[in-house]
Amino acid sequence: METKQARGEQPATGAPPVHQDPVIEKLKRIVADDLDVNLSYDEIDPGAPLFEEGLALDSVVLVELISFVERRFDIELRDDALNMATFQNLETLARAIREQTDLQRA
Repeated sequence: METKQARGEQPATGAPPVHQDPVIEKLKRIVADDLDVNLSYDEIDPGAPLFEEGLALDSVVLVELISFVERRFDIELRDDALNMATFQNLETLARAIREQTDLQRA
């Protein structure tokens, strides 16, 4: 008998599926738990725009998000990463975090 985890479904515990990107999972936790937004972890689509019709973050929340990202990932986002392309959605932000992490390791 195939288990839920074997099929890639979320375990009954509410934990994220094992195959999920850990950077995106951490970003979702920051948005749901630390920012002043009315979104639960499960409501957050990593591909949804961070602004306007997506998660509807405003400039104040964006500054908070940058601060949490830098602390939680122990990085300092480069000036050239602080642009609208980086903050399109959580997927683009995760890519910038991985790039910055790789640069700091080198």
